[in-house]
Amino acid sequence: MADDVIPEGPPEDFVALVQKVLSGPIPKGLEFDAARAVLIEQPGAPTSFRALCILLEGALAEPTFSVKDTQTLVPLLKELARGTVEARDLL
Repeated sequence: MADDVIPEGPPEDFVALVQKVLSGPIPKGLEFDAARAVLIEQPGAPTSFRALCILLEGALAEPTFSVKDTQTLVPLLKELARGTVEARDLL
């Protein structure tokens, strides 16, 4: 169908989840605070991919992280690993 429009950029639920994790408090710790600082202060930096992965993997490891958020986070990590979504697109 010619009228079908493919949305550009990452799905809204990916962006919302990254914003939620970026604002804290999960995950907690100095390493995660450092990752947040990189993403906030230098979202386009070459280190932003690794900082985002650290933050998301830390959230996934938290026992209090919700099942619903986990169901969004796992596909997001897969897309990041494949390179179909970039950190800068989520910030």
